[in-house]
Amino acid sequence: MNSIAIFLMGKKGLMCLETILNTTDIELKFVVYATDKNVEKDYADEIVTLCKKHNISNYNRNTFDETLLNSISYSISVSWRWLITTNIERLIVFHDSILPKYRGFNPLVTALIKGDQEIGVTAIFANKNFDKGDIIGVEKVIITYPIKISQAIDLISICYQDLLKRIIQKIATNSLEAIPQDESLASFSLWRDEEDYYIDWSLDASTLERTINALGFPYGGAKTKMENNIIVLDEIKALPDVEIENRTPGKILFLENNQPIVVCGKGLLKIEKTYYLNDRNNVVFNKFRTRLK
Repeated sequence: MNSIAIFLMGKKGLMCLETILNTTDIELKFVVYATDKNVEKDYADEIVTLCKKHNISNYNRNTFDETLLNSISYSISVSWRWLITTNIERLIVFHDSILPKYRGFNPLVTALIKGDQEIGVTAIFANKNFDKGDIIGVEKVIITYPIKISQAIDLISICYQDLLKRIIQKIATNSLEAIPQDESLASFSLWRDEEDYYIDWSLDASTLERTINALGFPYGGAKTKMENNIIVLDEIKALPDVEIENRTPGKILFLENNQPIVVCGKGLLKIEKTYYLNDRNNVVFNKFRTRLK
């Protein structure tokens, strides 16, 4: 029987682990997991608990010995951020985009900010150029806006599970095949850091709505500065524009029931719920002569 090891993180990783544990077609030798301090919930505890429940060996990435991969038929990585150098010719990488579009980092967030009508996951064989390997399979789902990142993760996690089931069957029957990517369609998604969580009010309201929704839980949330405080935008809504003779993005134009309506580069954005970063208390807006930066 063919055997696999799986490198995984997050909710997608947890759901893929559940899928593998529900099959008898292949042998799961061990799991390698990682924690993530940049998200509110990284699902590492749930992954370890599930492994222990099923008596599956599991290793934190910081203590894992890659030489263990030499005895494995295939390795699979899900939401993994680090290089795997051992037995790379039998490493299958799951990527959060419909490749060759959005090679690189945070492709799902990028797709949501851009307003793509279709998101998905691609499984490829790893090679020395990131996200450029031959394609084993793709799963897609159509989405509608507004949509939060947590909802998109739920949808794409099902794509992960469906694609993983197909790949497991092919591994079990020694029938894995792959096709080269079309380089003429390739694009890239850049890495994101803390600065990318701050809102640029000069953008149009619809883009800001998609951006704020794409940066919410399990991520840290879109941020803006208000006087000497940093606030996290939680629930928002893009509104039609009005004629503003001296448009200044970031200024509050109206204040309705403690819900400010903010001027954007184009359109308006209503803040329905927001809280202070330092203590997570809800922000109370008591004056509309406020500028957000």
